[in-house]
Amino acid sequence: MFYTDKEIIVFDLDGVIVESNQIKYDAFFEIWNGGVSKNLVQNSLQLGGDRSKVIDRVYKSSDIFRNSDYGSKSFIDAYSKTVHNKIVKVGVSKNVSSFLAKNNKTLFINSATPQKELLNLCNDLKIDKYFLGIFGSPNSKKDNFNIIIEKNNIKVEQIAFFGDMKSDQDVADEMNIEFYPILSKESDLK
Repeated sequence: MFYTDKEIIVFDLDGVIVESNQIKYDAFFEIWNGGVSKNLVQNSLQLGGDRSKVIDRVYKSSDIFRNSDYGSKSFIDAYSKTVHNKIVKVGVSKNVSSFLAKNNKTLFINSATPQKELLNLCNDLKIDKYFLGIFGSPNSKKDNFNIIIEKNNIKVEQIAFFGDMKSDQDVADEMNIEFYPILSKESDLK
């Protein structure tokens, strides 16, 4: 599944280690409990940005919250909790678990998921023990690669990066890191 002759393997999390892209997408709609229109959420998603930007735009654009004591942070927290619980419930596929258990290479995770949430998720999925380092946002994936390379005295020629999105491929190409596409259910590499 993750065959490479490279000594160092770096994984994206969502869509590679866990099938979580759809879970994360759906959570943007679920956290409002039907209190905002799906079109408002969809429009905010199309404008892009991380979860905080998407949720904050919806919150500020919705009439329902104009006189509310709640802030968008409560919805960001609800999003994180919803996503975490659903991913843990789905878990890591047997193929990935088997690979991790039998692997003899040095492994890292490089994800756009917020660092603290990423560490908690990997701990709850019981996969953190397999990785020499787990890196998330607010650093970009490029910044995380630079940290991995510098802290571990690694050359880019030693690294294989498994990702499921065009943005993963773009950062690998920019850094001259060998890229291996994973065509997850929500991959935009198809």
